[in-house]
Amino acid sequence: MRWGGVLKGVWGLVLIAIAVITACTAREYQGSAGIYLLFTVLSTAVLLSGFGRGAIFFDAFIGVLLWVGFWLKFSIRTAFFDGAFAISVGGFDGSPASADQALQVTSVALAAILLARFLRARFWFSYPQTLPSIGYVGIFAFYRKYRLVLMLAFIIFVLAVCISNALLGIYQRGLVAQTNLPFRLNGVYTWLLLFGMASVSALILRFEFEINRDRYWIAVTIALLEVALSNISMWSRGMILNGASLLYGAISLFRRDEPRLRPALTTFVMVVFVALFAASVLSVNWLRANTYPGYTKTAIQDAILRDTSSLFLDRWVGIEGVMSVVGASHTGWEVFKEALHERFDTSSNAFYDQHFVVSVYDNARDDKAHFVSLPGYIAFLFYPGSFIFLFGAVFAFSIVAALFEYFVYRIGGKNMVFCALIAQVIAFRYTSFGYVPLQSYMLFGSILLNVFLLYFLDKWLCFFCKP
Repeated sequence: MRWGGVLKGVWGLVLIAIAVITACTAREYQGSAGIYLLFTVLSTAVLLSGFGRGAIFFDAFIGVLLWVGFWLKFSIRTAFFDGAFAISVGGFDGSPASADQALQVTSVALAAILLARFLRARFWFSYPQTLPSIGYVGIFAFYRKYRLVLMLAFIIFVLAVCISNALLGIYQRGLVAQTNLPFRLNGVYTWLLLFGMASVSALILRFEFEINRDRYWIAVTIALLEVALSNISMWSRGMILNGASLLYGAISLFRRDEPRLRPALTTFVMVVFVALFAASVLSVNWLRANTYPGYTKTAIQDAILRDTSSLFLDRWVGIEGVMSVVGASHTGWEVFKEALHERFDTSSNAFYDQHFVVSVYDNARDDKAHFVSLPGYIAFLFYPGSFIFLFGAVFAFSIVAALFEYFVYRIGGKNMVFCALIAQVIAFRYTSFGYVPLQSYMLFGSILLNVFLLYFLDKWLCFFCKP
């Protein structure tokens, strides 16, 4: 089956689902039907245009994350749960006027994203429709020469990093570091687990596409195993993020070079991905439930099931942040300034937890846990209460993301799998924005360092491994 037919079928089902959910929500929504329909149209436009001609990977990932976290969550909760949300919405009173305002705030942000996307595609940067050649000729020549040895070495390295992190507690989500390594090696572990090792997987996926496409399942298996083990090691249920970005990047290679879908490879990838994702989520939920005292065996089982089911909708940061800000009595530029200068502190709750929501967390307890609630970048950028500032700031955030993706493409060897990975990292950071925001330089600095390490490694290898 050709790619065009598959995509048309998928998007047809998505649009039917959107139409059905929209109808159910419009019947229950107590606010303005026009405002909800505008919110729906803009949300759908952001989602669909992220996969259209001229779209970059950031467009796709931010579109999916915002669509799930805002439109889908709001619609499902309104249509089928009487407007009740599982995540705290702070002082939001649930009135039709407040609901309309929350949707208006979100719609302004979505409009800014669409404008930035249109201008970027029209006047600046889009990916070529044909497959670009490999840019890292030095790394590629070295990989081709020592391919099997490098694959085995990478697998051993992944196991060493993940096992040592699991045993020493160097970086685990929701916990204070149990081991502080010298020479800032905790930061190295964090980088490796978040996207450093996945960057190597991106190289393998690109190179194997060129060398041995008929056995591509080997490269996919290595990449997905790394993602699964890394997430289990750091107690994260986010395997779907790096896993989906690597696979989507690989799909972009096939779409540009092969006219037809490969059914056998597609089936294998889907089975492996679902199996590893389920295993990683259940493992992490089991580890979390067994960490905290007072749980009986039955309570642990209930916690695992509850935390697993919540991942499909409620665990994605989204509309609740905007609702909390809309319902807050203390917003303005001073609040925004104070939040902007928040500092990392493992012994106290986050600014958002203290000022906008009824938090379920208490980081003052000496239990080695450190949890925070996150408003997301749209809610955070509405702290001043200005629609104009929100529009301009979201527009700027989109341009910054496009700049980074363009940089990764040009300096990162024209590797579309690598571009997809980094675009997802940035999009997820945006939607999870709000805690110690000024420390975002650490993430973006790590991305730059990651790209430059590969760039200079390639230049160095060019002297020794001629293509």
